[in-house]
Amino acid sequence: MRKFFKIFFSVVVILYFSATMFYCFVAGTPEAGKGAAIYIMSAAGLSILFPAFTCGCIHYIIYLRKKLDEKSK
Repeated sequence: MRKFFKIFFSVVVILYFSATMFYCFVAGTPEAGKGAAIYIMSAAGLSILFPAFTCGCIHYIIYLRKKLDEKSK
């Protein structure tokens, strides 16, 4: 159950920061045309990638810390 909450919290954090970043990126979108579509797609990818990468790094550090603690016992 604890692992479920950890994953659920991570997903919620990623989605929240992704939505916030996407909104901030799209606020400066060009008026119309092909450039606007490319800009929005790039903003969507970037706004999902950054929080997901950060969350993945945090989970990996926690995993390595557990491994280190197990070896030191």
